[in-house]
Amino acid sequence: MGSMSLAGKRVLITGAAGGVGRAVARQMLQQGARLLLTDRATLDGLADDLTSPAVAIHPGDLSRADDADEVFAAADAHLGGLDILVGCAGVGSDPLMAFTDESWRDVIASNLVSYVACTRKAVERIRRAPRGTGSVILLGSISVHIKAVGESVYNAAKGGVASFAETLRKELIADEIRVTLIEPGAIGSAMQPFDAAERARRISIHQMLPPEEVADAILFAATRPVGVDCVTLRIEPMDQKIF
Repeated sequence: MGSMSLAGKRVLITGAAGGVGRAVARQMLQQGARLLLTDRATLDGLADDLTSPAVAIHPGDLSRADDADEVFAAADAHLGGLDILVGCAGVGSDPLMAFTDESWRDVIASNLVSYVACTRKAVERIRRAPRGTGSVILLGSISVHIKAVGESVYNAAKGGVASFAETLRKELIADEIRVTLIEPGAIGSAMQPFDAAERARRISIHQMLPPEEVADAILFAATRPVGVDCVTLRIEPMDQKIF
């Protein structure tokens, strides 16, 4: 069986300003997909980085109901529907007792609430796509298995994403909508507490993944043939921290 073509597929990528979001946008654009890119962070430079009439950009915080409504209205306007959701939004974390009340709630909202909110709206649209060709691909983390010190709140959110994705997959089998959970290890992106030079060094010694490798995993899941569901895909650097 051959891979599914992404030519003409309508794709929403959240967290598109981040390393993985940008990388998967580039790869899907090269495969002929039509994209709507969104992020709550600044989107400056995305239009220059991804210059194409097949790409539209709309900012928004998908944990906020009004923003989510606007982003999906933009998807309807620019794409005329949706075939694939790629959820890459997220923020880093601190130990629980280092947080303010507002900041730990923001981690949960960004890393879990936004995933549930945008997935629900995406599924409403994907249900109208040709049966068997729609996908929801959500970025989790292997941190939920490692349970490293300092990541309690982050793991609470990403653990929620994992349970959500794996249960939702069963709920959507009747619709022939595939749901994939991608669980990467440490990624050499700006979410890390290191500057660009240090991230590059850690990538070079295999302690962090290049964002493009995670994008490859997402692309693999998105292009499986009809009837083939990539349920959970774990990818990590060779020297992944485990404490």
